[in-house]
Amino acid sequence: MSNHSGSYMLNTVLKMLDQYLVYDMLGKEKSLELVRGLLKISHNCDCNSHEILEGFAEKLGICPYCECPTDEFQDGVCKKCHGHYFS
Repeated sequence: MSNHSGSYMLNTVLKMLDQYLVYDMLGKEKSLELVRGLLKISHNCDCNSHEILEGFAEKLGICPYCECPTDEFQDGVCKKCHGHYFS
């Protein structure tokens, strides 16, 4: 069973970081490192990356399915995941 409340709590943390312009201060590369570290920690709590990244995947450049960095999205996921999950 997934920890949906934990996932949505972490999404709220991402929103707060955005409101305080943390991503702008860190820059793209460091922001990506921060979020990937957060996702790694979330795996121990059975959280869902697509719920955590909801509304932020494209802004941060990370696929909510495979968690890989990307600048090319199709229907909210990277092209590889789009071909795998949506074809």
